[in-house]
Amino acid sequence: MGTGTRNAQLSVELNWRPLQREDVPALTELMAAAEVVDQTEERFDEDDVVEHFMSGLVDLDADTRLVWDGEELIGYAEVFGQRRVHEVHSIWLGGTVHPDHRRRGLGRRLLRWQLTRAEQLHAERHPTVSANVMCDVSETNVGLPALARSEGLEEIRFWFEMMRSLESPDPPLPSVRAVRGVRVEPYDIGRDEEVRLAHNNAFHGHFGSTERDPEEWKGYFTGARAFRPDLSLLAVTDDGSAAIAGYLLAYVYEVDVVATGRREVYIGQLGTLPAHRGRGIGSLLMATGLANWTAAGHQDVYLGVDAANETGALGLYERAGFTVHKRSTSWGRCLPAQAAGQADQTRQAQHVGAVEAPEQGMAKLSG
Repeated sequence: MGTGTRNAQLSVELNWRPLQREDVPALTELMAAAEVVDQTEERFDEDDVVEHFMSGLVDLDADTRLVWDGEELIGYAEVFGQRRVHEVHSIWLGGTVHPDHRRRGLGRRLLRWQLTRAEQLHAERHPTVSANVMCDVSETNVGLPALARSEGLEEIRFWFEMMRSLESPDPPLPSVRAVRGVRVEPYDIGRDEEVRLAHNNAFHGHFGSTERDPEEWKGYFTGARAFRPDLSLLAVTDDGSAAIAGYLLAYVYEVDVVATGRREVYIGQLGTLPAHRGRGIGSLLMATGLANWTAAGHQDVYLGVDAANETGALGLYERAGFTVHKRSTSWGRCLPAQAAGQADQTRQAQHVGAVEAPEQGMAKLSG
């Protein structure tokens, strides 16, 4: 990293502070500028940014930082930790630097702030279990892996985004095959709480997953702007109880439709309850969804999957005609669990020492 005159100016002029509501337009523009170069296909409009950051689920003062060079927003970082855990506390890091301001050390400074804040967050919330601190890196972002590795992060997990066309006859759409004792129904918003509990059951023990409380469920799942109950499905037992056996939650991101000009459906969650696995319910939901979306004029379907998923999800998707569209890697580090007494001491010590080192939010950058 260079340390010339420009960097000496940056150390004085850059202003670090938490995200505020009035920053949304600038943050949206920053994300768009980064996407032009990084080509992650992660697009956000202002409403998306408001929904994510202003829902009350993100502590803006503690867990976000914007970096301003005068009137220009040139970088941001966020830290997001799970509110509930099973055995491991997952903490996710997100952020970017404007392409015109890269290779000057700002990304490293942001990552170091995130890692320090992640340690604090772990000590505050769930110190008696271990934590995975992770950032997702798309295969198209060629610079970030080197930065992550240089800061002591390692490859933890690999992910596929898969896609299939609804317009191509090859491969053909999978046949809708009935499952004895189960029927598929349109999503019923009146059963939303039952679906939340079913989801917590279906994804128990999955990597990075945790129980979703009602606020998170509404904020990130069925209360999200992109959620489409009319495209989503429930598999229920064909008896008097009509108990939920599986579910498929579908989303349409309008910013992507505008960008690509294609009518896309994203499968956000496809789950089968443990007691009903091995019967073909996931395949039934998938085939029904693909047939319905084709009839409604949609063109492409996307989904994301853990490459190491142990429930057979990858095979299900491949049989339905999905192929890998892009890959990403979770880079991270593990924070060890602490004994109860040690955790209390850590919280007290971190309460005394703030993450924000410079006064008045001014960060000194030199490389």
